[in-house]
Amino acid sequence: SNYLTSGPVCEKVEALLKKRFKKKFAILTNSWTNGLISILLSLKLKPKDEVIIPACTFVACANVVEMVGAKVVFADIDPNTKLMDIKDCLKKITKNTKIIMPVHLYGNLFNTHTLRKKISKKIFIIEDSAHAFCGKYQNSLIGKFSDFTVFSFYATKSITCGEGGAIITNHKLYSEKIRSISNNGMTKPAFKRFVNNKYIPWNVYSFGFKANLSDINASILKDQINGYSKIAKIKSKIFYKYKEELGKISQISFPKANPNKNRDYYLFPIGVEKKLRNKLIEYLLKKKIFVTVNFKSITKLSFYKKKYKKTQCPISEKWGSEQLSLPFHAKLTDREIKKVCNEIKSFFTKY
Repeated sequence: SNYLTSGPVCEKVEALLKKRFKKKFAILTNSWTNGLISILLSLKLKPKDEVIIPACTFVACANVVEMVGAKVVFADIDPNTKLMDIKDCLKKITKNTKIIMPVHLYGNLFNTHTLRKKISKKIFIIEDSAHAFCGKYQNSLIGKFSDFTVFSFYATKSITCGEGGAIITNHKLYSEKIRSISNNGMTKPAFKRFVNNKYIPWNVYSFGFKANLSDINASILKDQINGYSKIAKIKSKIFYKYKEELGKISQISFPKANPNKNRDYYLFPIGVEKKLRNKLIEYLLKKKIFVTVNFKSITKLSFYKKKYKKTQCPISEKWGSEQLSLPFHAKLTDREIKKVCNEIKSFFTKY
């Protein structure tokens, strides 16, 4: 390609995404975060407009709402699946609710179909699919029952281009607005301004910012998208090896998987009693096993705790204080899995 920035390679990858998810429009962005901001700006949210998100997820879900000047509303999570509790979400809906943003956390698919049936058609659903690139609920692909679905191609994801994201939707008007917003509000990207030796003038009808993906990044995605089923199978096997080994330890809990077909596997989280969680982390780190705490309840983070003082999401807060994520990637060997599991068993024998 003659282009380093958004160009024909991006178009080819967007075509792959449209075909894979049976959607009319796909837009590549330079991050999940900027993709979400572009969507929210296209919807022209006002300060009173509310966006419901699960309390226990990555803080970016709340940050994007704050950045466009709307109001975050936190729904608690289901104690079993650790996904957004639909009943609590429904309780939080008001006349100002504009958007609900469920998260396919850890690759476990939230049942968007059920939510869609229970809410007004005027409320937009944005699926946060940063953790899931495959799977079906109600025998339908991810994105079937939402207005927008947003993917992440960040460095740690199963599909990655270092930094990147994508939006899929069937909304023609909003897709055009999002594409313009993500390119500084311009009506034409650089490679669309010259056709058959003719100059096509561009304009700006509304402000935007820099959120488009480059062809360099997009070129890394094509083969990964086409070969993703192979990655997914490998990670599924690793997931169930862990589950088999650690399922024998009574002190450990796992999020319950929703009964969905071919769910994705992004992280392997476990729950450990709060008073032992940090001790287990330190023990494993000393053994050169690098674990982490991916998510705590956003309601416990200082900024949000101060701003939304009356918010209570006890199940999210409990899970956030108990969970840790084990090493989990496609090149993990059986020997490494065995080592992780044996050290966890040794820890609980000690304590």
